[in-house]
Amino acid sequence: MGKTGNSGHSGAAADAAAHRPKVSAKVYRRRRLVVLVLVLLVIGGLVAGGFFIAGLVCSGPDAGPGSEPAANGSTAKPNPPAKPGTPPSAVCDEAGIKVSAATDKPSYGPDESPILTLRVTNTGQAPCDINVGTSQMQYQITSGADVIFNSRDCQLDSTDLVKNLKPGASETANFVWQVKRSSPECAKVEAAPGRGGATYVLVATMGKWSSEKVTFTLN
Repeated sequence: MGKTGNSGHSGAAADAAAHRPKVSAKVYRRRRLVVLVLVLLVIGGLVAGGFFIAGLVCSGPDAGPGSEPAANGSTAKPNPPAKPGTPPSAVCDEAGIKVSAATDKPSYGPDESPILTLRVTNTGQAPCDINVGTSQMQYQITSGADVIFNSRDCQLDSTDLVKNLKPGASETANFVWQVKRSSPECAKVEAAPGRGGATYVLVATMGKWSSEKVTFTLN
């Protein structure tokens, strides 16, 4: 009985093999070609991935295209570009700022108060921004080594006022002196300036610029 069963199975397998369609040589070659292409694609992907990983390891996290190591670990900053249309000569020349002082008269009577004038002029070749506010002004009157009056001693509410002085332009300020003495911190002074032909010297100051001495007389 065992032999009979084996013969049946063998016959069925033989019948199936007999009825199975044969693969032509052309189809067989085509299948081999497809398998070969797939293998090449897999190998190419592995090689490309290897180069990519190697590039990441060598470049470092902060490396960029065209980057170079800076000296002492710092990166040099480029100088800011010059403003277009601004020639090198168009820069304020502070040596060209001149301050002058004047009085409205050379001599004053017993009841007259001198008007003191401060003038700042740009004699340079380029415009200059100058603070011409009262915070920068000073009128000082002296007699010999004695400081008779200083406008800053009792100055209140000083202000800043920046103006652009073009070449040749001036700003003028006037101050009326009541022919009284002053003292630092506006302390009270009993003595009055002398008259009767006494000569006094005025110097006006605007910021860091001061005028030449101007003399006048009180009668």
